[in-house]
Amino acid sequence: MNLNQLKYALAVARERNFSRAARICNVSQPSLSVAIKSLEEELGLPLFERSKSEIKITNHGKQVLEQMQKVMEEMAHIQTVAQRGTDPLAGQLRIGAIFTIGPYLFPGTIPAFHTKAPRMKLLVEENYTNILSDRLKQGELDVIIIALPFQEHGVEVLPLYDEPFVAAVPAGHRWHDRTDLSGIELADDDLIVLGKGNCFRDHVLEICPDCMRVTDTASGPGNIIEGSSLETIRHMVATGAGITVLPITSVHTLLCTTPVCPAKENQLVRYVPFTDPVPSRRVALAWRSSFPNQRIIAILADSIRAHPPIGVHMIPIHPV
Repeated sequence: MNLNQLKYALAVARERNFSRAARICNVSQPSLSVAIKSLEEELGLPLFERSKSEIKITNHGKQVLEQMQKVMEEMAHIQTVAQRGTDPLAGQLRIGAIFTIGPYLFPGTIPAFHTKAPRMKLLVEENYTNILSDRLKQGELDVIIIALPFQEHGVEVLPLYDEPFVAAVPAGHRWHDRTDLSGIELADDDLIVLGKGNCFRDHVLEICPDCMRVTDTASGPGNIIEGSSLETIRHMVATGAGITVLPITSVHTLLCTTPVCPAKENQLVRYVPFTDPVPSRRVALAWRSSFPNQRIIAILADSIRAHPPIGVHMIPIHPV
């Protein structure tokens, strides 16, 4: 067997489609199919169940593909070591973060990380949790930053900090001077949340169960309005479209140094603290247990701990 065969097999496993896998691998579909068939014959077992409607991984194929993934990771590490010498702080680190964390964490983390590992190139992307998880398991990302709960086989998780939430309301709203808001009160107004697929949407709806108990309309629950990003939602609040809930880092980083911003009386959005227990989320690093450069993961965690976003509560951690 050769590395191209492993690459092709892993692409099919990820895409569940021979045509898409061939395009990703920049090879013709017949060539990819022949290579995988030859690999299966050499192994003496089928990796995939083929049908007109779908491609499934066989039970034994799953175990073999997991080992293939490890082989490809080790080959990538060998290439990095060969290119950069034996320095574990050189090369590149591929980091993914969910949309509601990355923009508020990276501005402090990236410079701190660069100070500790100046020869390590960071490749950063943002996406949904499920996509980041798939890319991590397939070896396309080295480490991801997500909100818990998160549990995947063969993946290590390191909690970093707890991040409180605040409500955001239009200026002049009846809650603008409140300091003891409860989650259940959110059901009394039009609530703007992220679209489905964003885990922060789920966090918000968890603190307001009644928000999902209204009469459904053709487009969804009657008092739920969807926005595409936290910043879009913030603008919607400013225009009086409704209220929302934001993670504290999105408030501190871009707009304000205190949740209520008392010095900015003419602002269009006011931030209202929740009463205890304040709703929050726990943010964590996740990486494959087989990832060969554990030292750089520890440096990334230390960089976040040394320059945490304003307003979060750090969790004591030990070196990886």
